[in-house]
Amino acid sequence: MKKITLIDGNSLMFRAFYATYYTGKMMQTSQGLYTNAIFGFVNMINSLLEKKDIDYVFVAFDAGKQTFRHQEYKEYKGTRTKLPEELKVQIPYVKEYLDVLEIKYYESLDYEADDLIATMANLCKDEFDQINIVSGDKDLLQLVDDKITVHLTKSGVKDLDENNVANFKEKNNIYPYQVTDYKGLIGDSSDNLPGIRGIGPKTAVQLLTDYQDLDDIYLNIEDVKGRTKTLLEEGKDAAYKTKYLATLVKDAYIPYKIEELNYRNYEHPKLYRFYKEMEFNSLMKKSDQGELAENLDLEIVEDVNYDFSKLDKEITISLETFYQNYYNNQILGLAIKDKKHQLFVSKDVLLKNKSLHEILSNNETKVNLFDYKKTYAVLKQRGIILKNVTFDLLLGAYLINPSYSNDDIQVVAKNFLETNIPHYDTIYKENKKYQIPSLDIYSQYAATKNDLINKLKQPILEELKANELEELFKIEIELSEVLGDMEICGLLIDPEKLKEIGKEFEIEANKYQEEVFMYAGERFNLNSYKVLGEILFEKLKLPVYKKTKTGYSTNSEVLEKLAYRYPIAQAILEYRSYNKLITTYVNGLLEVKDEENFLHPVYKQALTTTGRLSSVEPNIQNIPIRTETGQAIRKVFISRFEDGLILSADYSQIELRVLASLSKDPKMIEFYNQGLDIHKATAASIYGIDYNMVQPGQRRDAKTINFGIIYGMSAWGLSEALNINPKAAGDYIERYFEIFHGAKEFLDNQVTSAREKGYTKTLLNRRRYIDNINSPNINLRNFGERTAMNAPIQGTAADIIKLAMNKVKAKMIEANLESLLIAQVHDELVFDVKRDELDILKGIIKEEMENVIKLNVPLVIDINYGKNWYETK
Repeated sequence: MKKITLIDGNSLMFRAFYATYYTGKMMQTSQGLYTNAIFGFVNMINSLLEKKDIDYVFVAFDAGKQTFRHQEYKEYKGTRTKLPEELKVQIPYVKEYLDVLEIKYYESLDYEADDLIATMANLCKDEFDQINIVSGDKDLLQLVDDKITVHLTKSGVKDLDENNVANFKEKNNIYPYQVTDYKGLIGDSSDNLPGIRGIGPKTAVQLLTDYQDLDDIYLNIEDVKGRTKTLLEEGKDAAYKTKYLATLVKDAYIPYKIEELNYRNYEHPKLYRFYKEMEFNSLMKKSDQGELAENLDLEIVEDVNYDFSKLDKEITISLETFYQNYYNNQILGLAIKDKKHQLFVSKDVLLKNKSLHEILSNNETKVNLFDYKKTYAVLKQRGIILKNVTFDLLLGAYLINPSYSNDDIQVVAKNFLETNIPHYDTIYKENKKYQIPSLDIYSQYAATKNDLINKLKQPILEELKANELEELFKIEIELSEVLGDMEICGLLIDPEKLKEIGKEFEIEANKYQEEVFMYAGERFNLNSYKVLGEILFEKLKLPVYKKTKTGYSTNSEVLEKLAYRYPIAQAILEYRSYNKLITTYVNGLLEVKDEENFLHPVYKQALTTTGRLSSVEPNIQNIPIRTETGQAIRKVFISRFEDGLILSADYSQIELRVLASLSKDPKMIEFYNQGLDIHKATAASIYGIDYNMVQPGQRRDAKTINFGIIYGMSAWGLSEALNINPKAAGDYIERYFEIFHGAKEFLDNQVTSAREKGYTKTLLNRRRYIDNINSPNINLRNFGERTAMNAPIQGTAADIIKLAMNKVKAKMIEANLESLLIAQVHDELVFDVKRDELDILKGIIKEEMENVIKLNVPLVIDINYGKNWYETK
């Protein structure tokens, strides 16, 4: 589950300061610097980082200036006292602490911290499963929904009042979307907002129980009786003014991309020095920067003619590089350890010593390491072939539990041992800049990693055996070579063709932008959600779908609903589609290609909880496929061979076939073994008609149901997908499970098993741990149940494609083919093919992919090829 925590920096800082300010017990350094706010803030942030299992984090501050609310209402916050000097001097150090942790923060001259949090929460909606907000400010309660939880501080952050969509009404007597209406009625003394004089909380709650919001109240004002009606009529302007000022802005400018908010959850090198400067002795003792191993008796090898033949037949190695990207890093050397020797081999020796190359590339010396794929790829680029790797700590930790694994060995060390080693940045980063430390430091660091690998090897192997993961471990190790070769050879693109497509997209984007302006009757900033919302819902009076919850939402879901009746909505969708293609794919691919026009995506083998591969720089798996326009991007992927071809081999409905096999559902197995179109056969069964009478629309609906079931789709979700009412959708699902009762029983059993064990397993025993399966929060619990249903299916499909990659690559090598496996996109393998090798390669692919594993139903692949990737579809 992907989570982000948004923190109200001012709220925490003020709470920390005033906790001791009025008592007179102000902390000071020996130099006279007040530190009570800093100390309290640091402790609260540390507590959150330890307690919240934080993946991403962002802190918002007030700039302390006049915002747009002051301009709208001069008395806004007019009762606030001036900021004490004792607090003012501490603010820069609070922010320095966040800099030390590399936690992103921001303040705006135009908006308050609450607005920045609201904006960031809005930006994160599509990408995150859970958004936690920590603050003492109740204004943020208006943001609560099925993804957003607001944790109100009571006494620091160790005692938080959790407000989520499940408990909100019971705790607050109103719904989250009514918070601003409530403030409009009663006002907000903390911000000096008037509301309606004479209306208190009890009356306000009753009004919002009887009516939905202010608009609804005034629409039905004649039904309100007595003094309340008079007060409402007299205070109408004040109510709406207060509501407007209390409504948080969701489109403020924030200079960060979401990926920049990733918190690595490790100690940083400057943290100890910061604590020391602040004289926080208790925190200095707790600070753990990690230590290099001692008494290693490390020998530095700089003699190019050094004799490595004396090494044992089992060695542990750690390749030391500067920068972590394969294609622009600098090799510093290689640490080698056996029972008698602890060596650090210089770069010159590593690249030139033939006896060392022989040891690394023979099949007699067993090799242990951390991150085989990276080590293999970096060495192979320099002409050194690494073989016979039998233990990879990264992959072993990943298979035991994906959350225990990380590209940085320090994270693995913290999860498996009480001892800690330094983070990569601790060694290579100083004052926010990467730089190479002395040979003594980085050689000791590499040797320390070898020491850790050896300590963890046996316990990791024992746990892999206990969890029946030994075979899968071998598959993953073999796959590291396959992926390393894919990364090195890369994908060739035609940059001129890409620029040409980009220009076509720009023309289309501009066309749709002008169309939007025509319908709107004015020109405006189409990329501003706030302005767009005002145009659509205030000026043009289009129906508002999400006003009560998120204001004027203009997301794709809303626009798609509007597009049926309003051409402007369809034009906006088209504009956004072309704009994304330009920024993400046209410009994005041009930025990451090398000088020879190759892309070298890096595959993340030990990242996802599902077992699937992911890729970065670029994310090749996100190249568009669903629309004809997006597919045009694939035209730029071409063969490196003269008169060569691009070939795609794609598993047909692999997840449904896996479900049929795992569940042993008789009807699914029957359909597949008879070679029927599963969606057409499903439609015939659901609608009770002959197979040959199924209409395209019925097949389309059945396809939606088939794939929705895999992901635990609810009746409501299916109703949205099919544009029918939830009851009809529920009837479809009920009928579906009457037909496929074996699938129903299997999915139910996965949920039951996950509740008992805390995890599910794939056919090859890959585990997916499910934290929220027994959560008291119904939304989290439902998410956990859906995950439990899907994980064995998606995970088994991922295992099958990995095994197929190994088998196909081995046969290609055996056949001495020059054609290349160049990409994996979930269920699809992409090849760069020499034309005269096409037939033999097609035979290898079909044989290996369709027979890679024995299921109760046949595995089927679709093979297509052409002059570019686009032509394979």
